Amino acid sequence: MKRYLVLVNESVVSFCAVAVLVAVLGVVVSYVLPKRYQAQSSVSIEENVVNELVKGIAVTPSLEAKLRILKVSILSRKMLLRVIKDLDMDLGVQGERLERLIETTRSNVEITHEERKGLFYIRYANSSPEKARDFVNALTRRYIEESTSSKREESYEATRFLSDQIAVFQKRIDSAQQAIDAYKSEKGMILSLNENILREEIKETEHRLEETRIRKNERLAQLNIIEKGSGGGRLAEKEASYKTLLRTYTDQHPDVIKARAELDALRSGGDGADRRKGSVDYQRLKVELESLSEIEQVQQALIEKDKRLLQELPAVQTELQALQQARKNETLIYEQLVSRYGQSEVSKQMELQDKAVSFRIIDPAILPLRPSSPNRPLIMLGSLVAGVVVAAGGIILSDQFFRRVRSMEDLTSRGFLVLGALPRIATAADARVARRRRTAIALALLAMLCIVGLAGWEYSGFEGLDTLFARARYILSTWL
Repeated sequence: MKRYLVLVNESVVSFCAVAVLVAVLGVVVSYVLPKRYQAQSSVSIEENVVNELVKGIAVTPSLEAKLRILKVSILSRKMLLRVIKDLDMDLGVQGERLERLIETTRSNVEITHEERKGLFYIRYANSSPEKARDFVNALTRRYIEESTSSKREESYEATRFLSDQIAVFQKRIDSAQQAIDAYKSEKGMILSLNENILREEIKETEHRLEETRIRKNERLAQLNIIEKGSGGGRLAEKEASYKTLLRTYTDQHPDVIKARAELDALRSGGDGADRRKGSVDYQRLKVELESLSEIEQVQQALIEKDKRLLQELPAVQTELQALQQARKNETLIYEQLVSRYGQSEVSKQMELQDKAVSFRIIDPAILPLRPSSPNRPLIMLGSLVAGVVVAAGGIILSDQFFRRVRSMEDLTSRGFLVLGALPRIATAADARVARRRRTAIALALLAMLCIVGLAGWEYSGFEGLDTLFARARYILSTWL
């Protein structure tokens, strides 16, 4: 530290010159930079008390939703272009230049909001305070008008859309009902069946079929017996009976005579197949057998039909349920649309009468009296600090690059043996150097005090030097 103080003391003239030069340069820059004025307006978004009354009945945009899209809406190209045209800022500007104008304007607009207070601020910076004020007021007015108008258009569009959708879904419900009626007409017989009852009928029919088949087999057996005949057995039986009677009675006994006559009749009759087929019993059995066959076929067909219906019944019922579910879905959407349509009507009336959310300009933009940039006092004071830092940095860097022996410590640090030292003897040249240093310090302090005073002057709003610097900028621009 001591070494640096020595360096500054030795180079105090250069130090003061650099520091003052940098500070003066900062002052010049603060006056050369163009002034920009920023105008501001504050707008509140107020939710009407009607919102609470119609909650659940009408659909209105929330305050949070409005604030969320506010910045995007205000900075949109459409909005900025309309304001630019309103203020005739686009006179003689078109094409690419117009797009650059829109982008420049957008970069100069600042939107902030205080969600807790429901306020948002619109700021715009321009070199002209009148343009800044007019632009902010025009942008605020245009946004409020556009927002109100767009909400009304949205309400109309929503109501019209819901009305169209209600008509569409009414037609779809009618079509679904017609499809159900047609399907019921086509599959009515199957749909009227009960699965359990059908199963019982099949079971009962199968039971009757089994009985029919048993009866048929019995008739077939009886028919076979008749066809084959029973004469052989009866002949043996009659012969045995005749022999038994002869053992007991004479051949003239009436019973013996009757048995002999029957035996002769059986012996003279042959197998009698044709006679048996022509008998009444045989014909009756055949008729019964044919009747049982027809009953069997009818019962078999009935069982197959019931089984087919039983297989088709689930698919038919499922198809009908699908059609009914489709109609139910259409009806549900239709009812929701009707309900929303009623809400939309109320919402539309609220938007038409500005009963939902209203904008109120709390503070319109006024003519800014002081520029928002550049901040001259800050630049001037900053240039003073920068001047000191730059001057000190230059001296330290110079010492690092061009290192000189300034004390005994410098010699010992380099390995030299110091045998002795002589005190410094002041000369006339030293006195002149000392005077120059004091003069430089005094002038530097005076310059810095002037800069500090100028900064205070600017802070208090004095703009006397602006005309001078504006004239200088004009001459410089003309010369260049």
